[in-house]
Amino acid sequence: MSIYAYALLQPIASPLILPVGMERNTELVYSSGLAAIVEPEILLEALQATDERLLQAVLTHDRVIREVFEQTPLLPLRFGNGFTSQATLLNYLEKYQQEYQETLTQLTDKVEYTLKATPSNLLDDSDTIDARGKAYLLAKKQRYQTQQAFQAQQGQQWEVLNQLILKTYTNVICETQKPDVRQIHFLAQRNDSTVNTQQFSLWQVQCSHWQLALSEPLPPYHFLKNTPIYKKE
Repeated sequence: MSIYAYALLQPIASPLILPVGMERNTELVYSSGLAAIVEPEILLEALQATDERLLQAVLTHDRVIREVFEQTPLLPLRFGNGFTSQATLLNYLEKYQQEYQETLTQLTDKVEYTLKATPSNLLDDSDTIDARGKAYLLAKKQRYQTQQAFQAQQGQQWEVLNQLILKTYTNVICETQKPDVRQIHFLAQRNDSTVNTQQFSLWQVQCSHWQLALSEPLPPYHFLKNTPIYKKE
């Protein structure tokens, strides 16, 4: 059995509403300058017994982090962090206290957004061309040129979108999950209400050849590169 750790945060005076975890209620474990959201008596191997069980565990891990993040800043830990005992957990927190506190301070008033961009497709009407011979070939050529111009405009709009976001936000990560799906992760102020109103509307206008979707405010999942990673001994 392990003590499963979801996230780290700075101890706060006001009480938190701690969500139910994978099998039981979650708890707070305090060190001198950090607190960890944990769930005791979790068998890590059992979480991966079946694909269905693993998926449910991952979703629960994310849900717990998000529910607490709505109440206070935190650092989400990767899925699968289990400590053999509370003493092991406390030793870990003491060892890396400075690194985690520095990251918490940097991100305390920040939330992460993910902007998903999927390229729109130009309607293919080549099968409806009412022409024969040379006229048909000319129509097909014009259709091809229109398609090429559309894709070129898509590329230009993607570059414009990147520049708009980079001008507004300092911490930005761009990635391509699939050939036809791109994502931009960025940090914004927790109390900034313009992201999903004014900013998103501007991006939609500038990127008419893309289908854009903006996430809700998220914990800073993609901005924890400098934090230590626990390795079970």
